[in-house]
Amino acid sequence: MLGGFGSLKQMSDSFKYNRDLLGKKKTARERQKEEIRLRTSTYEKANFDYVKARVSNKLKRNRTQEIVSATVSVMLIGCVVSGAVWIAFSAEEEPPSNKEEPRLEFFNTITYKQEGEGLYLRTDYYPKGPKAAETTMKNGMRHQNSESYYPSGEQFRSALYYYDTLVREFYFYKNGDTIKNFPVVADTIVARITLRVLKRHKKIEFDIIDGKIIAGTYKEATLKE
Repeated sequence: MLGGFGSLKQMSDSFKYNRDLLGKKKTARERQKEEIRLRTSTYEKANFDYVKARVSNKLKRNRTQEIVSATVSVMLIGCVVSGAVWIAFSAEEEPPSNKEEPRLEFFNTITYKQEGEGLYLRTDYYPKGPKAAETTMKNGMRHQNSESYYPSGEQFRSALYYYDTLVREFYFYKNGDTIKNFPVVADTIVARITLRVLKRHKKIEFDIIDGKIIAGTYKEATLKE
């Protein structure tokens, strides 16, 4: 019995010794405070330049993200507006009608559909007057024959086109004689033409555009000998 009691006492003394070595058990709050105290990166030892640099970089990143977001938003709005405008103005074009607006305010133009794909006959009239020209059109371009007339009805010009390209042309006096060396002028501007008829001692003047005489500009004058 005494031997067993001695063993228990010795074991108890060992536990007590071990507890003294381990010390008092620390609570979670105490361990947290000690950990904070033992940290090497305290406010007193902190590198403020490094902290400022990190804050500056973060602000730059945030600013960049704001700019990117704003740019994307503007682009999306622009795409939506552009799409709406395109839809509004992209109505399918209708084929030429039988009547067009006055051509360069010098002529009244009527277009007639002809047999054949894309073929039309464009007829220009003097304002409240007779026919000034007839031109065969194909796909919106002058193609094949084009004839022009004086206000009095005689033929003034005969031309041949190939898809808006002039192949040949001839000009005539009212009596049917060919006008030699007719001046070369652009067909998109108004040009003043002066011709001399030596056999008849006359001077002829008129304005033309696109191979047609402009109404009210044709004049004849007798030259003095």
